[in-house]
This record gives sequence, C-alpha cells and structure tokens, in this order.
Amino acid sequence: MDNRTALVQRDGVGVPLSSESGTPTPSLCTKFHIINLGCKVNRVEADNMAARLLAAGASLSKPADAQVILINTCTVTSEADAKSRKALRRSLEKAQDAVVIVCGCGATVDPAQFEDIPGKRLVIADKELALQKALEILVQRDGVGLVQRDGVGVPLFETKSGTPTPSLCTKPTPSLCTKPTPLSIGEGFNTRVQVKVQDGCDNSCSYCIVPQARGRAQSMSLPLVLAEIQALMQAGAQEIVLTGIDLGNYQDGQNSLEVLLSKALRLEGTCRFRLSSIELPGITHELVQLIADSKGRICAHLHVPLQSGSDAVLQAMNRRYSAADFQSKISNAREVLPQLSLTTDVIVGFPGESEEDFALTIALSKELLFSRMHVFRYSKRPGTPAAELPRQLSQQAKAERSKALRRLAEELTVNDAQKRIGTTEQVLMESAHKGRSESYYPVQVKEKAEPGSLTALKIVGYENGQLIGVKG
Repeated sequence: MDNRTALVQRDGVGVPLSSESGTPTPSLCTKFHIINLGCKVNRVEADNMAARLLAAGASLSKPADAQVILINTCTVTSEADAKSRKALRRSLEKAQDAVVIVCGCGATVDPAQFEDIPGKRLVIADKELALQKALEILVQRDGVGLVQRDGVGVPLFETKSGTPTPSLCTKPTPSLCTKPTPLSIGEGFNTRVQVKVQDGCDNSCSYCIVPQARGRAQSMSLPLVLAEIQALMQAGAQEIVLTGIDLGNYQDGQNSLEVLLSKALRLEGTCRFRLSSIELPGITHELVQLIADSKGRICAHLHVPLQSGSDAVLQAMNRRYSAADFQSKISNAREVLPQLSLTTDVIVGFPGESEEDFALTIALSKELLFSRMHVFRYSKRPGTPAAELPRQLSQQAKAERSKALRRLAEELTVNDAQKRIGTTEQVLMESAHKGRSESYYPVQVKEKAEPGSLTALKIVGYENGQLIGVKG
C-alpha cells in the first residue's frame, strides 16, 4: 500500500494523474501517513486528503517511515479527545523526524489541548490548511517548513526559553493542489467509496459538540456532487455512500436529498448507492418510495439514530421527535420496504435517565427489530448543556445498562440475519471471499469472486457475525 494510483477528475472522468500527455508526474520521493479518528465524514475527509497528497506525488507509508503525519481528530466525547491526544503522543514518539499536523474537530474546538504536548515538529490547523501545510512540507522537505502567523512565515521549530512549542496555523496560504480534484478510489481506498454531500448541523442536541466543531448546516453544490459521482462511476465504483453530518438536511436551492438521488440514478452507470447515518426527520415517504422504486440501486438499509426510547430523555437531549414518531415512521417505511435493514445508535446513562426510561428504550428496541445497534455510554462532554445537567449517573449504572442493551442488540442481530437465510442479495465484494450485503451485513463467500464487483448471492447461513453466501 506504499504506492497507490491517484485518480483525478478530468473532463468528468477519473484518470491516473501520470497519464496526461504520457508524461509521468514528478515524484516528491516523500512519504506520509494519516491517522483518522471519528465519524464517516471524518473518514471521507481523510481519504480526500490522502488522494490529494498522492496526486502531488507523495506516497503512503507506515508512521515510522513518514515525513509527514496528519492526525484527523474527533471531539464528540471527552474520550474521543483523549484518543486524539494519545495518537499525537504516539506519533511524536514513533516518528521523531516527522512533522505531525493535527487537524479535525478536536483541533477546531480546543486547539489548546494539544499545545502542551511537547513536540519539535507539531502544527495545529484546520483541515484545508493542514493539507496545504503537508503539501508545502513535502515539497520543501530539504528546507525548513514554514507556517503562517500574521501573514509572515515562521519556522515550525519554534522555541521559547529553549523549550519546543507547537505552531498554530492561523492564516491560509495558497493551495498547491486545487485542480484537478483527485478521486478517493483505487488500491488502498475503501471499496465502498464515500462522497460528502453535506456538512454542519443546526440541531443543537444537548450532548453534542459537533455544531461548534463544524458550524451550521451547509450542502455541497448539486452539480459538483453529480460530477464527482459520475467520475467515480466511470472510474469503476460499484457502491457510493452519500455522507453528511445531517444528511437528511441536504438542500441545494430547491434540490433535496431525494432530488440528488433521483438525478444520480439517471447518470450513466450501474453502481448502487447507500445512505450513511440519517436523522428521523429525513426519512420522508418520498425517500422511502424512491428506495423501493430503485430496485436495489439504493440500498434498503437505513441507519437512523434513536438515542433513547423515552420521551423524557429525548426531550432532555433536545431531539426533534418522540418515541411514537420514531415507531410510526419506521413502521411506515417497513410497509414499503419489507426487506429494510435498520441500524441505529443508542446512548445509555444520559443524565436523569431512570430505570423506567431505560426500560422504554429496551421495549422500543424490541418492537423496532433493529438489525444492528451501536450502544454508547453517555460521556460528559465539556462545553455542552448536558454536561451541566443534574442527576449524572454513575459509571456502574451506565456499564450495567450498556451490557443489557448490547445483549439485546446481539439477539436482534441474530434474529434479523436468520430471517435473511434463503433470500438473494447483491453483495459488494471487498476481497476474493468477503463482501458487504445490501442489508449491510458482512458476507463470507464460498466461491471466489472479483474484488470490487457486485455479485448476486443466495444467503445460506449465518455464522460468527457474518452471512454465508453462495453464487446462484
């Protein structure tokens, strides 16, 4: 994986960067490594950074061999911040000659948390500036890398009283890699290609710091999204995952998520589409009907965060629906999509959650028949309203409830998987014998299949968390 072919969009088509006029692109002979933490949006942003660095001629490497390490941080919980700081310390220890660039939500919300970590080559920046700095450092590897402060370039290796201190990037510098735009597809990238179509959030859930990290909701231009999708399909993508912080809130003028999907289905190509996490208000009748009418082109899989089955807890969380709303919308969706695979997120141990509240979550989960549940213990996040709420639960209470809900989640997964035995699903092959079903299950395939292909498989069993599929 040290050398990957970067594809760029040229006239709407993904082509190798080195193919233009038959002239190879000069190699920087430099190596980089990216550490990504957090959500799927962070993942697609990290992939985009990797693609642009590869397009500039750099190569991916192990941390110990890298000249530049980018750490894309997450700050959704205090634990996420701790993981980000740990990743930074490890990088500084293992790659003592590398410039380590910290970016992402953690660096945006609280850059000071990284500034007291000793490191002679440390930069803290937002994502776009981080990429620019990485490109500059790789290009100017034999010189001293510079950061911008008040419009003036200063050495990365600042010292004060003999003690190395990090440099905080505050002024943008001209990008070294703006056009053509690289595509995150090919060797080393995920077979299921992600496209970010939306960012930011207006919901202000009481436990969430994301609006402070990413700002208000904004949507990517529909023509640009469609151009990227078309280029990815022509480059061979067989599954494209539309991602966003609040995906259901996609809105480019009069163009909603349903319009985006409808237009994407009419593009030249046969790949399928999958929606990443989408909030309940985004589950409209029009969207569900579009999925049904697409005949498999849009995966009949929805990840809809529940968070709690108690109205009192949902209100304290500042969520925009009731338990009855959730139950009603999912029931209506199942009438149109009987094969629907439903996955979710649930937070246990939210401040003030009683035993009765937790029992309501258990009961609603059983009724909704989730195929998979991601269970999180509430973690107090400084800077959010929930962190100041009274009746914070003990770690023991949160652990017990987490264990009970995870046990139920396992039962629901087994029951849902067994119902799929005897059906046929389109499976995206991620390797010769493993793939991902339309219903989002990992699939073990007995016969060898072409990685990256969509293959119709009959589901004949379920073992060790995987569906078993056979051709024919």
